[in-house]
Amino acid sequence: MVTNYTCSLYHKTTGSRLLYGTLDEWGLSARIRNPWIRSPPYAENHMPLIADVKTAASATKEDEAYLYLSSPYLELFSKLKMRGFASAQSEVDKYKPAFSGGLDFTINKINSLLIETFYTGATLPPTKSSSWFSASPPLPEREFRLFAAGLLFSNPAFSVSSDYAVSETFAVGKDIYANLGISLSPSLPFGEKARPLLISLSADSAGERFVYRDGLDHGGGFRNAAKIEWKGRYSSLIKINTVLRGNGLNEDFNRSSSGLYWRFPSSAALRNNTLRLTRISLSADRNAVNPLKVKDSFSGNLGISLNMRKIGIKSPLGINFSGSVKGLAGADSEASIYPLLDKDWSWESAGLNCEFLWSIGVFQLRSKTGYTFFPEKDEKWDFSLGTTFRFKHGRFSFKAVSPDFPEKWNWTVSWRTEIQRKL
Repeated sequence: MVTNYTCSLYHKTTGSRLLYGTLDEWGLSARIRNPWIRSPPYAENHMPLIADVKTAASATKEDEAYLYLSSPYLELFSKLKMRGFASAQSEVDKYKPAFSGGLDFTINKINSLLIETFYTGATLPPTKSSSWFSASPPLPEREFRLFAAGLLFSNPAFSVSSDYAVSETFAVGKDIYANLGISLSPSLPFGEKARPLLISLSADSAGERFVYRDGLDHGGGFRNAAKIEWKGRYSSLIKINTVLRGNGLNEDFNRSSSGLYWRFPSSAALRNNTLRLTRISLSADRNAVNPLKVKDSFSGNLGISLNMRKIGIKSPLGINFSGSVKGLAGADSEASIYPLLDKDWSWESAGLNCEFLWSIGVFQLRSKTGYTFFPEKDEKWDFSLGTTFRFKHGRFSFKAVSPDFPEKWNWTVSWRTEIQRKL
């Protein structure tokens, strides 16, 4: 059993806060923790530096103390406002300090400029080789420092963001990580109104000797990505994206990920239908890091909303179906960075999932059942059931998960209490 205790104190007007416990981070410090497991650094996803307590129990994260101070927006000129912010945090059992600060400008109410800085340092523990031929050599206890800065300029038609980080580690050396994101938001005519179109491009790169925010070596690489989003009537959305990644600059790409997402309109007339499609998505990925074992995966998702008013229940029942197939490509597929189903393609596993989501007043119920089968192995079931109860001063959640139903179970209970007082 894992039990985490957290507490926090907030100042609502400025967002200032004092936190204790396991934390979630956003912004610059989170983007340089391990960018390869995050989505590409598009400009519209560039969040400001901040942290909050983590409500779910964690067996891996250590308790931390965190202080974030922000000024209210100050009017410098008639069309220019500015606020400043700074933060400090460290693990409770170890002295691993991290400091950040920055300035946030608002110009003519529609333009914004965010400038951030970040620093952390620590003494990293020694590492050992796992085998005689390990790619990572054994390293002694060593000092580690990381400096980073971020920039975001945005307005309704154009946004640009960039991060730059330098790590310096004893016995490893110095290296950099950098990213750039550009977003354009032209409006296209559609019927009587113009509908916004979002075109996003991004690229990021890290050197082989770069040590990340968490003090670990997640490897170098180069990645670029492109995305197109079109927002239609009644909250509808169509999104197409692709991501290519390689081991470094001027090297061939060996990984790809592409997807299509369509969220259907949600007008009042459509919501009255007994059965309504809410969204559909498709994705295809290829990992050709090992050219002798090229891995492909395909997945799909279908969302449905079931109107329950005919049986006297106001809240609709959300149903989500998803499926995936994973396999190995043949030797002829190595020339393509995108997955192809050729004659030599062989599957390794396939899975189906069904998820239910139902909100009733202050309660939200969620359940998921999944089935995975393999060509030469036994099938595998997984099951989860959870509920969240929201009240005036917080929320209470319970979740039961069985990754190998019915043999293994994980239970999670979390709650959050908020007390507001005017100062």
